[in-house]
Amino acid sequence: MTKFLSAAWLLLSTLAIAAPNTDFSAKASLVEIEITKKTYDYKIPWVIRNSQTRKNGIVIGENQILTTADGLSGQYLCRIRKGGVSKQYTATLSWIDYYSNLAVLSVEDPTFWQGMEPAKLVDELPLSGNLQVYRWRSGRIESRAAEIIRLYVGTSKMSYIQHLKLSASCEIDSAGWAEVVLHDGQLIGLTTSAANKKLTILPAPVIHSALERRQLDDDPGAGCFDFDWMSAKNPALMQSKGFDRSETGVVITEVGARRLADNTLHAGDILFEIDGFPIDNEGKYVDPHYGRLSINGLATRAHAAGDSMPMKVWRDGRELSVNYQLPKADFDKSLIPERRYDQAPSYLMAGGLVFQPMDGPLLAALGQNKPVLIDYYNATADEARDGLVILSMVLPDDFNRGYESARLMIVDQINEQTISNLDDVVAALDAPIDGFQHIRFVHDEAMRHMVLDAAAMPETTTRILQHYRIPHAQSL
Repeated sequence: MTKFLSAAWLLLSTLAIAAPNTDFSAKASLVEIEITKKTYDYKIPWVIRNSQTRKNGIVIGENQILTTADGLSGQYLCRIRKGGVSKQYTATLSWIDYYSNLAVLSVEDPTFWQGMEPAKLVDELPLSGNLQVYRWRSGRIESRAAEIIRLYVGTSKMSYIQHLKLSASCEIDSAGWAEVVLHDGQLIGLTTSAANKKLTILPAPVIHSALERRQLDDDPGAGCFDFDWMSAKNPALMQSKGFDRSETGVVITEVGARRLADNTLHAGDILFEIDGFPIDNEGKYVDPHYGRLSINGLATRAHAAGDSMPMKVWRDGRELSVNYQLPKADFDKSLIPERRYDQAPSYLMAGGLVFQPMDGPLLAALGQNKPVLIDYYNATADEARDGLVILSMVLPDDFNRGYESARLMIVDQINEQTISNLDDVVAALDAPIDGFQHIRFVHDEAMRHMVLDAAAMPETTTRILQHYRIPHAQSL
């Protein structure tokens, strides 16, 4: 797998119906995508709405339209227009990688492909110079000039993986929706965001590596480093560990925080080489094609999840050679998953008490009103739990009188059973103690203990569903 992706990194092959012309035809390659999708209110998790998003796509091969994954979560209808005409074609989402922020659509109607030509991915990114940005807008092709600012390693818009990014200046408004960026008629990448007349571009090497993984029978997924490090500019830090190599290496500060991998590396290690590349004391290496870059990008440079990556560390006064197995990026492994895609919010309502798993979308919806203890419990990484469940609100009823003001509290136990997820809540509520539901919250919450009548809870749940017009008592 490593050799396969290494070759892809060094020489980007053409994904094409036939060998395309180097002269790019925006009208023959660029499409406009209209996405109809479900959206959710995580603060009221049973509410479902519809919304639409418009973005761009580019033909890259036989029945393959490339776009970013942004805006596709929850989609149930994709329609595509070409050539600026009003006719729409139904498209199918054939592949998506939210971690890399890429997706491929297909169109079954053969008339759509008449006159369409694939674009060619650039072989090697330019580090300076002028670019051209294209998009469909109001039924016509809009073109803008751009200029490369820099190439760097940054965090994916849709996940926590680190990969190459390209920054360019451009006089264009409301961009960041997969506008296509070209250099000398070849595809440089797709825009992912725009601000202050600057575009952030997902570049060709990242696109090509993801598409190569897509061709495999079993896509290993995007890899990432599950460790944190600090720079080591102060020489006393290295000297205190007996490491006397000037301006070399960084110090590992935490391993396995995302619960993806705790193999090989230890907190306190001095990491001074990855995959054959020496590391300086600012956490940078020299890429043979793109110059000085952050080591965080090495996880996605010519590698995929599952690959073994050689590293050299200084530990306990001696040099060690270790092999770090790249873990697969996976939101669900974290105590508080950062993202949820293509999933409705989970909840359980019982007796007016609304329980929800704590995750990134809920935290984002709560904003500054998030539970005050969330940061503490996330930082402590309680190994006894796979996740956190909160009592998000109480829907007032005579049954839960006295508890109406309780909200946003982390659940510790129900009927003496430790709670990590909503399945635990269901099981615990089915096992009341002496006819009562005992709900306990974590230490330091204002309320520590609720007691409710177990026999009256089912009838109360039915009544509250009808009164508040909630369609279902649970969504697991």
